[in-house]
Amino acid sequence: MNINELIKQFEAQSIVASDFNHRNHLRVAWFYLNHYSINIAREKIHQGLIELTKALGAEDKYHRTLTDFFVDYLLQVKWYLNSESWDEVEERCGFLMKDAKSLVNIYYSSEVVDSQQAREDFVEPDKLALDRATLRLQAADYPVFDCQQYDSPIIVSMPHHGQFIPHDVIKKMQHAAYDSADTDWYLVDLYSFLDEMRITRINANYSRYLIDLNRDKSGEVLYAGADNTELCPTSNFDREPLYGDSNVPSSEEIRRRIELYWQPYHDHLKRLIEQAKEQFGFCLLFEAHTIQSKVPRFFEGQLPDFNFGTNSGETLNESLAKVLENFDSRQYSKVINGRFKGGYITRHYADPDNQVYCLQLELSQITYLNEQLRLLDKAKTQSVQQVIAKLFKELSLSLHNKK
Repeated sequence: MNINELIKQFEAQSIVASDFNHRNHLRVAWFYLNHYSINIAREKIHQGLIELTKALGAEDKYHRTLTDFFVDYLLQVKWYLNSESWDEVEERCGFLMKDAKSLVNIYYSSEVVDSQQAREDFVEPDKLALDRATLRLQAADYPVFDCQQYDSPIIVSMPHHGQFIPHDVIKKMQHAAYDSADTDWYLVDLYSFLDEMRITRINANYSRYLIDLNRDKSGEVLYAGADNTELCPTSNFDREPLYGDSNVPSSEEIRRRIELYWQPYHDHLKRLIEQAKEQFGFCLLFEAHTIQSKVPRFFEGQLPDFNFGTNSGETLNESLAKVLENFDSRQYSKVINGRFKGGYITRHYADPDNQVYCLQLELSQITYLNEQLRLLDKAKTQSVQQVIAKLFKELSLSLHNKK
């Protein structure tokens, strides 16, 4: 049944019980979430289900808490996927489609979700809050990173792209961790032009709150004498604690996270650099980051739009440095080696004498997000994408001319 016919029958209470299975429940909710505000969508879903279960003589099937849970879950999925495509939901969300009961059990105990109170009124999850960091798309664990590799001398690394936190870890964390607020949001979408340009990309899937891939695994601070977040951060950018005192990661726990999450990302990044260097004789590692436009913890006032870091000129050759200096960022403000001079990855992997160059861009999120909601603004994104893509073309030309 196509979605328009399904919605028509749902709203007319004419759909037969055998046709209104779990999948079609979700399709109806997904339709409303993509056509109405969340409050109106939620009201239409609940009211429609109440009327439909009455028409079918199955009032006992209506469950207020489960209905809200699946609506909230789909809303998180919509934000994560940055898509209105139902086909993508079916493709990416195997846990939801094939084992919804186990999915619910991650967040609710059976005592709570099976209670009469939960049937009649919404009850908050008692095991784990549903939020971006806790979203579970598949039954299996996520890979540490995703990689799209091309025959390219340029590699784009996105170590702070990840949102997820393993459930065994996040259960020990405070609510401040649940929304992964300090994520570099939607970087794969923002840099979608990389596929067309056939430029290699590697992006993390796990949150920097789990472990910061752009910090030295030794724990050495990045900016001496300044406020720094740790390898395994204990607070967010608003200085809210991520753990209670008894759950702060121990040295053993930090070593475990290094082995499981930090090391695999860096091992693969090193391989990508070596392969590019072997094939082309040179390599440019571009560190893609974004940050809120105002973060009082780290800087006063509003950050410039484009914040380039080259460790005070140590990570590029003269030709690439000139490209950066002369780069026209159009309506966007630009600074080189201001508050951000390049993180651990930029500093560690740069070897200009051997033609391995590194450059970090810390882009202000005001250039492409609705910052308050942390959601992609399509018009803003298209505008700033053109500028970033132009930079990549100029960098590539310089690399090939000065190989």
